[in-house]
Amino acid sequence: MRIFKGNVYAVIAKLIFVTLAESMLGYLMLSAFGTGDTNIAIFLAVCILMIAFAYLTNISVPLKFFAPGIMFLIAFVIVPMVFTLSMSVFKYQTGNMLSKEASISTIDDQGVVPDKNNTAYDVVIGYYDGKKSNIAVLGSIEKEVEGAAPGVTAKFDSVLGYLNGDKTNLAVLATDTWMDSQYAYFLATPSSFTPLTDADVTLEEENYTAVSTKDFTAFSKAEISSMLEDIPSLKFKYETNYFLKLGSPIKGMFEGSVNQSMTVYNYFLATKDEYIRVPPVDIVKDGSGVGIGAKNFKKFTSEQISKYSNEIGNVRLTYSKPAPYFIGIETLPKPGTNFGYAIVQIKNIQYDKKSDTFTNVLSGAVYTDDGKGNYRNAKKPKDFLEPGWRQGVWFDNFTSLFNDTRIREPLIKVFIWTIAFAFLTVITQFALGLLVAVAMDKKIRGRGIYRSLMILPYAMPSIMSILIWGGMLDDNGAINGILNISVPWLHDEWLAKVSVLLVNLWLGFPYFYLIASGSLQAIPKELAESASIDGANPRQIFRLITLPLLLRMLTPLLVASFAFNFNNFNIIYLLTGGGPSFEFGSVAGATDILISYTYKLAFDTTIQNYGLASAISVVIFIIVASMSMYGIRKSKVLDDFA
Repeated sequence: MRIFKGNVYAVIAKLIFVTLAESMLGYLMLSAFGTGDTNIAIFLAVCILMIAFAYLTNISVPLKFFAPGIMFLIAFVIVPMVFTLSMSVFKYQTGNMLSKEASISTIDDQGVVPDKNNTAYDVVIGYYDGKKSNIAVLGSIEKEVEGAAPGVTAKFDSVLGYLNGDKTNLAVLATDTWMDSQYAYFLATPSSFTPLTDADVTLEEENYTAVSTKDFTAFSKAEISSMLEDIPSLKFKYETNYFLKLGSPIKGMFEGSVNQSMTVYNYFLATKDEYIRVPPVDIVKDGSGVGIGAKNFKKFTSEQISKYSNEIGNVRLTYSKPAPYFIGIETLPKPGTNFGYAIVQIKNIQYDKKSDTFTNVLSGAVYTDDGKGNYRNAKKPKDFLEPGWRQGVWFDNFTSLFNDTRIREPLIKVFIWTIAFAFLTVITQFALGLLVAVAMDKKIRGRGIYRSLMILPYAMPSIMSILIWGGMLDDNGAINGILNISVPWLHDEWLAKVSVLLVNLWLGFPYFYLIASGSLQAIPKELAESASIDGANPRQIFRLITLPLLLRMLTPLLVASFAFNFNNFNIIYLLTGGGPSFEFGSVAGATDILISYTYKLAFDTTIQNYGLASAISVVIFIIVASMSMYGIRKSKVLDDFA
């Protein structure tokens, strides 16, 4: 057997073709293996062997012609069909696209929340004990303390009361009996301080202390007795950063002393393994008392922070509370600044590999595999963890088409309109195309020009035509403008359907005109002449002879046109977008057909449900295939090939 025979130039051309094809497929196969797409790589390897077998041997001559078609058929028809069918039995949607292992890992990594107090610190980031790998933070815990105001020795005789008759609006009327301050008298509430003069107050005759002023009412002894437990905690405003506290009552009056709120800091070092309280003597502080350095702690430079940024951002530092609490660094310090930002977090979701469950540490909820691609709280079925994973659910997607009212009700409306749209489109396009073909079959002046005009809609790109029609039918489009009307062609349910049919009629009738014209030429003229001699009129000739013969010849094309329009995505999506919607929030619209509804489920909604869309695609295939086979068998077109 000779592998290379024939004209030398043909052999060289064949070798060049085979070499280029094998090289390209080999490169793609290696790329597929490199990216982990093993199935694609295996398919490409089979294609390489098929090409070599077909073109480098003479075992099967027909295979030389069929090999490219077989490869493309498998790649672009069979594989998508198998993939769609397989996806239809999976829960495969937004939130359920990972493998189970990847889902567990993601949930475990993301199961972190701030502690309930949202504890946060400005921290200095560095390393501890001389090891740059031992990342640490130096934090300062701010604490408010109260104490006697340094340098202030004034004591005030004070009367406790209230303002404007409201006993909850507490106030003190104070007198500087010993003249130790600049205020002889003042009225203070928790939020206000008002100096008073002799003219503003009424004095007690014995000690010359103020006992009343405008809008102020003193509490009675009985009322004070009932308040004794709360009085030590009361604070009344004094000068800036100072406040007045009351001592024990003596003869209905209190001794008020001036106090001050002060901020002090406690310091800590946190590493991956330790949480260390650091005494203030070991801390280097800035002007406000915040720690910026410590013993055995070295601050990272800007260059080091940039170098170790990934490690710093992912490190979990020990906190004063035991695990699952930890400190996480949220923000790195900007160049030229000392402080980053860290928050206390808790790993509230814990995975138990042995029982294959997640547990919420804070609430105690246990999440188990629900068999449908999620870990779900058995006690609260609506509570589940995300992300989920692709999970085989067998025929759940198909049964939901009938059992789930949110899917079933719009699907029924869409299905009915799809059948009506495809049927009416084929009928109207065929009728108009045939009518024009019959008219143009007569010998009339300028017939060539008319025929050219008739096929213009078919010659223009359909996308351009649809978009032009969409603009013309818009509420502010050319049609409403020219006719001076206001008709919602694309926003009313029934008008939108009529608009879709009319635009599709414009786009499709030239095709039927062309095939009807050719078919009319194929019908022998003798049949019409014989019928005319027998007394048949033109209508009878058309109805009883011409039309049946045309239908017999054109039935396969009519069936193909029905199948095409059953899935005519362009006209729906570009003209109306499937709208108007049935109701607010509904995925389906009044002009949606099954294919556009499927597209929306898969790509045009918040939850992209590929599994459900695949199930509907399988249903579409079954419907179209069944109706096509039924139409062809009823027309007996295939009998001629038997």
